[in-house]
Amino acid sequence: KMENKEAIYNGRKVSKSKVWLLFLFLGWSYGAFDKIGKQILFYCTAGGFGLWTLYLFFTLNKKVKEHNKKIALECGFEVTDLLKHGLV
Repeated sequence: KMENKEAIYNGRKVSKSKVWLLFLFLGWSYGAFDKIGKQILFYCTAGGFGLWTLYLFFTLNKKVKEHNKKIALECGFEVTDLLKHGLV
């Protein structure tokens, strides 16, 4: 059963390096966290007139960790599992 949780988590989590590459080259960040509406707004406002972009430079790692923690909890991970994956 744990292997099943791991497989589901690994299929749904986002990679920090992939999110950073997409953000730096395409401005794609919120879409990686299933926030498509916010991503469209980000594009329409040119990254919140640059302010959102600047903000994301300092918070993107934290957002990736929070998103992956949310996915892990949805998969039924316990505290020990969260610790193992560095999500606590």
